[in-house]
Amino acid sequence: MHSFRWWSAFSKRGCGLGLFFALYTLSVQAVVNVDATRVVLNAGDKSVSLPLLNDEQRPALVQVWVDTGDPAISPDRVQTPVVILPPVFRMQPGEMREVRILLTDRGSLSRRLETLYWLNIYQIPPAATPDKKEGKQMVILPLRIRMKLFIRPDGVMPLTQADGEKLIFTLDNGQLKVQNPTPWHMSLAMLSCGSSRASGVVVSPESTFLMPLSQADGRCPRVDYAVINDTGHQWHYSRQIIR
Repeated sequence: MHSFRWWSAFSKRGCGLGLFFALYTLSVQAVVNVDATRVVLNAGDKSVSLPLLNDEQRPALVQVWVDTGDPAISPDRVQTPVVILPPVFRMQPGEMREVRILLTDRGSLSRRLETLYWLNIYQIPPAATPDKKEGKQMVILPLRIRMKLFIRPDGVMPLTQADGEKLIFTLDNGQLKVQNPTPWHMSLAMLSCGSSRASGVVVSPESTFLMPLSQADGRCPRVDYAVINDTGHQWHYSRQIIR
């Protein structure tokens, strides 16, 4: 994949941003947006399209790539079986276009369990414009959107609300143990046991997540949680804890 060196994210110059705070007004509003929080690519389909929209009145340069979970690694150092077409492009104001997400090699993927990658949408609006009222320079900072990309093997069906009930909850030495026996990544928007809470939890297929409990919640009888489904909406559950 062709790569560009975006200074704010991947070079040492990004460390000097603090020097400009007293002199510049900063804006980090997204120019290019996507109407999704995750992408599901069925391995049998080999590709999926993702629509992007530039809903601002200024153009933007966009780079899209996939990584394995490390947000600090630059695109030219990432190796995944996924290719984005086109990887770099310019979007005019009001333009809508699609990028294709292609699976080029299934050999490194599990044939039973879902695989999680991360899709990056990196955008640079036009160069700085003057702010005549304040006598300052308006700097538009680059912005990166990161969203989950699930690659689902043949035979693994779409996630259903009943699948969210397959999680197993037990208490283990002052912790809440969450076991996921399914082939899906379970994204939990919310997880609570008494006053102990967690959010943004992803429990990988056939794996376990441990949430520390306060002393008062060490014997909480129920757990409440919300699973994010394929469309980005939430299913809510309340379950008895197995003892």
